[in-house]
Amino acid sequence: MIERYKKHVELDPNDADGWINLGDAYYDSNNIDGAIESYNKAINLNPYFSEVWNNLGLGYSMKGQYDKAIECFQRAIEIDPEDGIAFFNMGFAYEDKGEFDKAIEKYMKALEYEPSYTDIWNSIALIYRDLENYDKAIECYEKAIKINPDEPLLYNNLAIVYYDKKNYEKSIYYYQKALELEPENAEFWCDLGDVAYDQSNYALAIESYQQAVKINPQYVEAWNNLGLAYTFNEQYKESVECYEEAIKFEQDDPVLYDNIGFSYYALEDFETAIKFYQKALEIDADNITSLKKLGKIYCDTYKEHEKALAYFKRVNELDPSDDDVKIYMIECYKNLES
Repeated sequence: MIERYKKHVELDPNDADGWINLGDAYYDSNNIDGAIESYNKAINLNPYFSEVWNNLGLGYSMKGQYDKAIECFQRAIEIDPEDGIAFFNMGFAYEDKGEFDKAIEKYMKALEYEPSYTDIWNSIALIYRDLENYDKAIECYEKAIKINPDEPLLYNNLAIVYYDKKNYEKSIYYYQKALELEPENAEFWCDLGDVAYDQSNYALAIESYQQAVKINPQYVEAWNNLGLAYTFNEQYKESVECYEEAIKFEQDDPVLYDNIGFSYYALEDFETAIKFYQKALEIDADNITSLKKLGKIYCDTYKEHEKALAYFKRVNELDPSDDDVKIYMIECYKNLES
């Protein structure tokens, strides 16, 4: 498609529509530089295309050139003063600049012309959430849901705000509302599991994570979190199975090896625990959790105090504030001297 449009403008370089088509093709293929160049060519031929000014602004926004983008959106609005999408895009550019008051002002202006566009309310809510004005964010999502009560993302985002506000009951409620509308969304299930896990509701957490990995069997985060939920529910064999599934898809994450090591430690299979803790250290030599656990195994279980001391010394170098390790080091020294 791009080559066809390129040939067209080579044959007729004064065809503004041809440059617009080429710009759109570049934009759709994520060639933003090509899109910007083509839109500028079109505008030089005809500066009265509000849509092209808008698209050019989006191109500059994608490049992080927000001031240029805002100028383009302003030109679009001068041509079409009721272009709600241009106001919305300008708000987005101001938001990316960190000028939140101006962003909200433009978003509110966009709503005058696009009152049913719930993405605008969502964007305003996200700003209020970043500013930790959770009540305002909730108001925005409630207004958006009134406009479109069948949009699961709005319920999901509202659940996140209630979680930030530490209203976990409502957070769970709105995650469940989102899942009623989109039950095959693995991320929603994982998010619900996270809230339940944080509240030590391991039954709901396990059920939610199980749904997530059923939908997406390669969902490493959900497998790991399911393992953690089983671990805190003292179902260590089940947790091992979950970590093993996660490791199939992510073999370079020391946290997974550390977590499975803990489960084997809890099962008193210390040799296997050592193997996984050492694997974690192969990936991250400064993994304090694995170093500390290895020290404890060699100190408490195998009474190999010299080996244990080497691990505790390394932890002490990395975190001199760990008093627990200092106590273990003293114990090791005493046993080595006796």
